[in-house]
Amino acid sequence: MKIAQKDSITEEYYEAVSDLLYQHNLKNTIHIDSINKPLEMIIQDNEKIAGGLYGRSIWGTLEIHKLAVSEDYKGRGLGKQLIKAAIEEGKARKCDYISLHTFSFQAPEFYEKLGFVRIGIETDFPKGFEKYYYRKSLL
Repeated sequence: MKIAQKDSITEEYYEAVSDLLYQHNLKNTIHIDSINKPLEMIIQDNEKIAGGLYGRSIWGTLEIHKLAVSEDYKGRGLGKQLIKAAIEEGKARKCDYISLHTFSFQAPEFYEKLGFVRIGIETDFPKGFEKYYYRKSLL
């Protein structure tokens, strides 16, 4: 056996490794009654994308993977609208929590104002900054 390394992703191999992880996770979480599916929320101004949120509900938690608002639309409450919509969708999907991570240069105070609690910090990632982990209860 050997390890093969590349600077690009081979879709076939990626799917195979993902399936290995999926099967392992399923074996250990089959008893959890939850909705497991992706989430996309987009705010458009005519044809221009003003902002959006991507995530996934899994095992009773809605994970937010990406949230961004265009510089042209910042300060208008769009980020707050996206979070509120995600909270409602999380509740509809029977999630108990919303989780996310953000960096110290991305506005962590935004999430704190919306009731997210910092549950972890990874220092010097990226170098000179911090990565924050947040969770919000929907109970």
